[in-house]
Amino acid sequence: MLTLAELDRSKVVDVDLGSSEFKQNARASLAEWAKRPPFYVLSNGPPQVICGRYADVHEVFSDPVRFSSEVPRTRRGYEQFNKFMGVEIVAQIDGERHARIRRLLMPAFSSRSLARIEARITQIIDSMLDAIERRGNAFDGMEDYGAQLVVGALLTAMINLDERRKAVFLAFHEVLPLTTYTKPGDPFPPECARAYDDAAELVNEIIAERRANPGPDIISALIQARDQGDKLTDRELFDQVFTLCGAALSATSRAAGGALLTLYTHPQQLGELIRRPDLIPEAVEECLRIAGNGYFTFPRLATRDTEVGGTKILKDMVVRPSPQAANYDPDVFPDPLRFDIHRRPKRILAFGAGPHHCIGNILGRTAITIAIRRLLARFPNAKLADPGFTPVYGGAVGELRLQHLPMVRQ
Repeated sequence: MLTLAELDRSKVVDVDLGSSEFKQNARASLAEWAKRPPFYVLSNGPPQVICGRYADVHEVFSDPVRFSSEVPRTRRGYEQFNKFMGVEIVAQIDGERHARIRRLLMPAFSSRSLARIEARITQIIDSMLDAIERRGNAFDGMEDYGAQLVVGALLTAMINLDERRKAVFLAFHEVLPLTTYTKPGDPFPPECARAYDDAAELVNEIIAERRANPGPDIISALIQARDQGDKLTDRELFDQVFTLCGAALSATSRAAGGALLTLYTHPQQLGELIRRPDLIPEAVEECLRIAGNGYFTFPRLATRDTEVGGTKILKDMVVRPSPQAANYDPDVFPDPLRFDIHRRPKRILAFGAGPHHCIGNILGRTAITIAIRRLLARFPNAKLADPGFTPVYGGAVGELRLQHLPMVRQ
């Protein structure tokens, strides 16, 4: 069995993966990761292996035998990886149990199911634009629009929540990033614990209501989901609904923020989209490639001594594949930092790959496409308030959550 002493010390990188400084310069760092073999980060908790090249990231995503998604959540030192505070989501389950839960969830996220709420999402997005118009010429593309996709469009259209209930989940969504900064051995911040308790109580309340009176919403669909007589257990149902309402949908707002920033810092290509809205779906795919919702997805745990891309990996070592770095791999995407709405990128890793490929990828793409299409049609002359705008990012370790995007309508 390998030991830390046997690792190649030349592959150790001293970097704080959650720092504000790193987030502000993430694109340059990720572009470097995309060209180098996996490397080690030995600070900030358990030793980690960072993978950035496309082939390396895809290998980790596609091999759940060597790289388990079931990273310890209760073991001392691993608190930062227990992002959902004990809730077990499908993305962190492996084997037949993962396949079974995924089969039960899939119908609720299918193209057919989402087509039934697409008109409702469009209607809600239009109402968000109405509100922006009423406030005058200045607006924040993130606060007033991108971030509102979770609360305004998705929690309303998909789950049919009223304002009070949306506020509870939004409060949890806002404090959730703090869990990933928890130091080894420390408890979660008290504001996270309070927000979790409020959200958990509400999830149980909603499940009970939808059991008694099912409706045309995703929670009712999960309650009624069946696969050859099988169904979600009460605990499984709670965990998946909690994740959906309290956290998972936030990835869409982060990706929307990245897409808006990218488009409005490339005015010539933006103008082409305004003239040719049929290009918007392809442009969204390029936005997801170059400015997805973050630099890490869920971590993996090595189940044995192994190697990836020539880098040794010890059993029980945390492995962090970076889908955003992989999307910058010049061997797969030539001139990767160049934004091009005509690129038509294939096999981007913004939603992962392999057995844990994001179940909500159709939803994310649909919501962002509608949001951009309606914004460009409604405010074709909108632009950044400051052409020299410098973005500031927050969010969890691994996330790039755009904080603000000041814009003006003309």
